[in-house]
Amino acid sequence: MSAPSRRLLLVDDDQDFAIATSRALALEGVDCLLAGDGAAARAALATNSIDVVLLDVRLGQEDGTELALQLKQSQPDLILVIMTAYASVDSAVAALQAGAYDYLRKPFFLDELMQVLKRCFELAQIRQDKLRIEQELALHRKLEAVSQLATGLSHDFKNMLAVIRANLAVINDRLQQDDRLKPYASDALEATATATDLVAQLMDFARSGLRRDTRTDLGQTIAASVAMLSRSLCRDMQLTLHLPEQALISPIDSGQLESAIANLLINARDATSGRGTVWIRLQSVWQGGLYARLTVEDDGPGLSPEELGHALEPRFTTKPDGMGLGLPMIRQLALVYSGSFRIENAASGGARAVLDLPCRCEVQGQEENM
Repeated sequence: MSAPSRRLLLVDDDQDFAIATSRALALEGVDCLLAGDGAAARAALATNSIDVVLLDVRLGQEDGTELALQLKQSQPDLILVIMTAYASVDSAVAALQAGAYDYLRKPFFLDELMQVLKRCFELAQIRQDKLRIEQELALHRKLEAVSQLATGLSHDFKNMLAVIRANLAVINDRLQQDDRLKPYASDALEATATATDLVAQLMDFARSGLRRDTRTDLGQTIAASVAMLSRSLCRDMQLTLHLPEQALISPIDSGQLESAIANLLINARDATSGRGTVWIRLQSVWQGGLYARLTVEDDGPGLSPEELGHALEPRFTTKPDGMGLGLPMIRQLALVYSGSFRIENAASGGARAVLDLPCRCEVQGQEENM
């Protein structure tokens, strides 16, 4: 979720005052939209994302206080600042009763206005942060429920696979080497072994907090995964890989990282109809410590604002076959290893996934903290 912009709506029927104020605010880095009456104000709010409104108490034949009340009823989170050249105790009380956050008496200096607006923008930021935290908490609870379900299902599958594997082992042992069914039995036995390992990994991953601390060279793992996918699932795509010269070592399990890369590239393939271009970049960034940043960006159509808002939800998908995007698993992986994950639209218009993981930089066989 992006931070609130320094944008406001100035509602005043004095055109000269409105233009002069908007120009002064522009010099302070504040984008100011203008409205001369209630109808124009409602239209501006309906078509623009605005958190703060400067509203004159007298708008020709309109009552600014009544308009403030109507705007607050339609948008309860709107931050209103009432302005008036006819200040009185009664008008101040009326403004506060209408839901105004603050009150300015005309004429005022730009410094006075900016002090009020600073508080307004800080309040808007606090509300945004609160909403983001609430959404993350709700997502965490959903992931917790999904993890519990996955653990239970994995346990059941593990038991069934044990029975299948035991019976296949008996059949495989009793078949002669020249029996034409021998290769089929061997392949089936090998497949059950692989499935058992996958189920075990799923159980480990579903138990939030269980992590396998290893030393994984991120560059080597990413390069191997991209090379494999370029020959199989993404063979008709152009995959461009950029890796740093220095090795970035992270405690993440290499198998989990390979699954995350495969997931992101398959999503990119589906978004570009299997013939697009994907840029995979690994680099080191400093965020109070050294982190490895994996960026996967495609040249597809990107995601709508609504899709971006739901992309990390467990059951959300943009695919017609109903298969999920798998992004919550990557986000959970990042959280387990004290990293972060986000999905956004690139400047070029395509989707961009960014995975940050704590790491060390290895130079000539020695690890260095940067």
